[in-house]
Amino acid sequence: MVQGLLQHWDAYTDDHHNTWKRLYERQVANLEGKASPLYLRSLAAMQGALTRDDVPRISAMEALLQQTTGWSLTVVPGLIPVEDFFQLLAQKRFCTSTWVRRPDQLDYIEEPDMFHDTFGHIPPLMDADFAAFMHRFGEVGAALVAAGEEEAVLGLQRLYWYFVEFGFLRGATGEPELLGAGIMSSFGETNHAWSLKHALKPMVLEDVMNTPFRTDVIQTDYFLVDDVVTLRHDLDQWFAAFNLEAQP
Repeated sequence: MVQGLLQHWDAYTDDHHNTWKRLYERQVANLEGKASPLYLRSLAAMQGALTRDDVPRISAMEALLQQTTGWSLTVVPGLIPVEDFFQLLAQKRFCTSTWVRRPDQLDYIEEPDMFHDTFGHIPPLMDADFAAFMHRFGEVGAALVAAGEEEAVLGLQRLYWYFVEFGFLRGATGEPELLGAGIMSSFGETNHAWSLKHALKPMVLEDVMNTPFRTDVIQTDYFLVDDVVTLRHDLDQWFAAFNLEAQP
């Protein structure tokens, strides 16, 4: 199991804080008129902890999440094994790195940094329905890993990619809105995804779970989720066929 690390906040330099501020302000402006209200409401609710002018403190974000939806945060050095990731989600713990990209990496980095992890992923966890989906996703994933269901685990990883990282959510007017963390935290990905908003595929679990993805190129396939609660129920129905107990 992953052992949480510490955030050494005092070690951040002016370059780190300035880079954070530039990323935050540019992306907030870029998301106007494109992002889901679910995300925007959640980001606004985190203003006291997910700070704009300097690198936020993990402890402040965690305290706010715990008060709101019961989630906690675990600091990790980078990408972790999928079985550990599922287990953390099943315990209502989301993982984040603490390193901040260099000023010359504003537009592209190969491995997700703290801006991606926190600005992209953490705000929606303030929403009860999204937080419930993520918790259930972790429980299902942990159970399938324990049962050795490798093909099903791969399907879940694809669902995570196409919804949590790069998903669209249908808005109140019926129009698609941005939600996925990989879109929300990337200036270029936001504009690219938005340009394809009229070419989205419906979020059908079987289709998504059979669609491979690449992490080293800009995305070409995007899926539209009608409703987060319905997606969680669809996940439950799919998982029921395995006759397994969810892992707490």
